Amino acid sequence: MLWIEGPADVGKSYLLATTAERAARTRAATVLTAPLLSALAPQGDGEPDSPYLLLRQVEDGLRELARQGPVLVVHDDVHHCDHLTLLALRTLTARLVGLPLLWVLAARSHLDAPTVTALRRGLPAEQTDGFELTALEPDAVRRLVADLMGARAAEAEPYLPLLGGLPGVIRHACALLASSPGSQEMIAAVVTRRLDQLTPPARELVLTASVLGDRLDVRQLSRMLERWEPALLSPLREVLAAGLMRTEQQHLAFAHPSLRAAVAATLPPPVRQSVRRRSVDLGLADGTPATTLAAEIGAPADLGDEQAIRALEAAAREVAPLAPAAGAAYVRRAMELALPATPRRSRLAARLVPLLWESGESAEARTLAREVLQTPPDAVTHAHVCLELARMGGPFPLPQADAHLRRALHHPDVPLPVKDQLRSTTLLHRLLSGEADESGGILTGALAHARGTHPLNDLTLRTLRSISVCRRQRWSDALRHSEPVPAQAAELDTACGPMLPEVVLSMAWRAELLGLAGDTRGAEDLVEGGLAEAEQRGRRAYAALWRTARARLLLSSGQLRKAARELTAAQESAAEQDQATAGTSDAAHEAAVLCVRARTAFHLGDDREVEACAARAEAYLASGDQQTRRAGAWVSLLIALYRDEPVTDERLTSAAALLRRGLLHVSCVDAGDIVLLVAAALTAGQRDMAAAAVDFAAERARLNPGLPLFAAAATHVRGLYAGDAELLMAAAEGHGQARPLLRARALEDAGACGATANAGPRLQEALSGYGSCGAEHDAQRVRGKLRALGARPLSAASATAPGVKWRGLTRSELGVVRLIAHGATNREAAEQLFVSPHTVNTHLRHAFEKLGVRSRVQLARLYAREVDLADAPVRPPSRSASRSVTLGTPRSAAGG
Repeated sequence: MLWIEGPADVGKSYLLATTAERAARTRAATVLTAPLLSALAPQGDGEPDSPYLLLRQVEDGLRELARQGPVLVVHDDVHHCDHLTLLALRTLTARLVGLPLLWVLAARSHLDAPTVTALRRGLPAEQTDGFELTALEPDAVRRLVADLMGARAAEAEPYLPLLGGLPGVIRHACALLASSPGSQEMIAAVVTRRLDQLTPPARELVLTASVLGDRLDVRQLSRMLERWEPALLSPLREVLAAGLMRTEQQHLAFAHPSLRAAVAATLPPPVRQSVRRRSVDLGLADGTPATTLAAEIGAPADLGDEQAIRALEAAAREVAPLAPAAGAAYVRRAMELALPATPRRSRLAARLVPLLWESGESAEARTLAREVLQTPPDAVTHAHVCLELARMGGPFPLPQADAHLRRALHHPDVPLPVKDQLRSTTLLHRLLSGEADESGGILTGALAHARGTHPLNDLTLRTLRSISVCRRQRWSDALRHSEPVPAQAAELDTACGPMLPEVVLSMAWRAELLGLAGDTRGAEDLVEGGLAEAEQRGRRAYAALWRTARARLLLSSGQLRKAARELTAAQESAAEQDQATAGTSDAAHEAAVLCVRARTAFHLGDDREVEACAARAEAYLASGDQQTRRAGAWVSLLIALYRDEPVTDERLTSAAALLRRGLLHVSCVDAGDIVLLVAAALTAGQRDMAAAAVDFAAERARLNPGLPLFAAAATHVRGLYAGDAELLMAAAEGHGQARPLLRARALEDAGACGATANAGPRLQEALSGYGSCGAEHDAQRVRGKLRALGARPLSAASATAPGVKWRGLTRSELGVVRLIAHGATNREAAEQLFVSPHTVNTHLRHAFEKLGVRSRVQLARLYAREVDLADAPVRPPSRSASRSVTLGTPRSAAGG
């Protein structure tokens, strides 16, 4: 006996047919391939009276054939046999043992047919062999397709995942492709063929599973099919054996996603929707999170399906704190299901507005807000939309904004906490944008009547008070008012409270104050935490704000190139949004960004960026907004200093007004900006204005004795105005290492106005400080002052700021060459230039080609002879350079 098993279309019938054909060709054996009882039962007029007599007759016939010669009995699809045939096979295989008789029987694998199982177990073990045919491996499938399709084999490649490695299905698919049917018809035919080979329970299981998704478990199938889990074992084994599905740890999955889609496509759309609907209902009844069911909820729902809308809203509430873009997608789908021009849809639109804004889609958010405000469904929804617009900052997207605010603030149905938060948030953004005029008592009166009816409102009020006292130059009080802000943010709803716009602005303002107070670590912690949260959760509305804050910290600490890279990243982040204003939709924030850009470019000597900032400043000066004009005047002051040009009286006055105000959006005016104002005023011959600035700095330092940066700045401008080198040296000490650019500026000013004997060393120290920060423009200015004194600036001190041309090298190549010629490795040069070692290697290779040298030794000798000797008195090379020359070990451009 030979027992063969395998799934449908695996090749059992082909194997049996080939066996019978070969045996028949030998003519030495009798081959029986017809149904057994029909082949051997006597052909008389009547049938035997009982199955027993029929079996005896068949047995006698087989014995007679066996006496004549070997007999081969081939019986395919044993699982389709009736009970009498199965009884005959079980009986005859046992009784005819010992005769020259070979039984070759084939059956489907893993079928729940007890009679077939009984037959297989009843075969004599010592006379029985068996094996199972399995699906072909992918390489074998491709070889078979190549045999069948020839040159057109590549056409079958997209359909291979549907074939399951089954030869019968492969032959069928290749035949269909050869007849050139459409792709959809071909896929349907192949999948239908595979499904038709299954028993009804297995087919029902596969069809249901195809609608439920790529991964599911047996319990889910059991509930959907309304069958006990043990009852699914048999059809599930059949499906797994057929290669339609596979097991993945605790789940079931289709053999390929395209196979699942193709199986699901065989169901009519209403049936698919019904299955999905039942799955969703069962999940919701079990308490499954709405986010888990969201994909299934939205797809089958029809217009006006309130249950689906509520489920999508629940999913949005769950996911929005972690991923506002995903939450927006759920609410948007809910809006599609809501009936148009109904209060339900308007409330959903109001829910969508903040999610769109946080995700960076501010234009769509404002459009939706305008629609809701024009026809609000109720007073509460109207007030909430007004609050969201206030949080965004900038003007309302429709006229008569004040009328909408008054309506929200006075309507009796609007909760008091919402009114208070709307009032304080509106006031916060008006203060940041420069609209609120404290001199008229508006801000003071509003704060006096403000109520902390909610922790969020209390936090906003603290920020308002902090900003208010800054305008009176009481920065110590501002810092004190902001101290509880982080704790209050933590007390809010942990899911979404700390991510609200007013909370972000409060934290950014707190970081600015900490930086001004010299607590760089505390400021960095707040900024890094805010930026990480914004980037990880896709809150693009805040990313540019935090990146700009980080750039300001880097600028203050003298890390100019890192600050420039951060500003570039902030601009890219803002460009991804509908408006390039870092998500606040506030011109004040854009102006604050421009000031940081201009200051960074000023120190770096970035001519292109300086010109871009200059053009933007001119546009600001023509603006009708007072604060924007002040920012434009301040940037134009920087540009004038950069170009060594005088500043007009009008622009000086406007720039001074910005410094007296003390802030621009949530950015504090830097303590050292007063130095540049006094320098510009003195250059323009406006000593009265310079004297007023000196008095302002002194008063600011007096009001804030706990902030040493103000005291150092006051000493600096006093020394600059009086030309007192000793005061300037004291200012340099006051600035310390925390503000290296201000320290270098104080040393430069001290060298410029002090005795000639002391000027050189002070200027050299300033040059070194500028060089360590990468401040090429400032370094170039100091080198000019040194040459005016008859001194030669040390090249090593200005290694990061090449300012001359030499043998056709670019500025970047010359910067690398200066460092390498003085003994730096590629990695050391990269660290000083804030570039990658690969970039250093590229510049060095180009420099080798232009200079015609082949080693670092040759480069060092050429540079020392043509540059160092021309710029400065002869001095011994640095230790590392001396070692390199003495040893005479050449290093390639790629070395180090």
